Amino acid sequence: MGGVGETGGVGYYEAQYDWIWPLIGFIAVTALAIMGVNWILRKILRVERKKLFSGSSNFVNDRHEKVDAYFRWSGAAISIGALFIFRETQSFLPLIALLAISGLQGAYTVYMERTHADNPNDYKYSFLHFLTSSVIVVTCIFTFFPDFFGFILEDIRLLADFIN
Repeated sequence: MGGVGETGGVGYYEAQYDWIWPLIGFIAVTALAIMGVNWILRKILRVERKKLFSGSSNFVNDRHEKVDAYFRWSGAAISIGALFIFRETQSFLPLIALLAISGLQGAYTVYMERTHADNPNDYKYSFLHFLTSSVIVVTCIFTFFPDFFGFILEDIRLLADFIN
């Protein structure tokens, strides 16, 4: 007399889903914290909120829009290439590559807003937004996934082996 769980076998309802609650918590806390900090920064610096899917309001000129597109496409290409190269491993290197390109893209946006934006506080907001968002994401990663640091160290070793 026994059900699936009592026979020693693993039933479909006994699968490991203990990672889902930390993931939901990470997404919720990170999103709320970033939105809250950005709201505060916009109020302090008196910067208008950019439209989410409107390309024209997010760039200061045509050159900014063109170079930003290069960053987006190169980031996608590098991430796909890293996925292909490291497909046999469980690596975060494709994500790290995408984040590095995003950092360069953010730095370029700050530069363009500093030199060409109408509002002199736009570049300050962009810089502080990138800085605080990065700190929030890293803090939440290590809070909700304490083993993540070990994964990053393993990825660094993997990259060093790949280069040599």
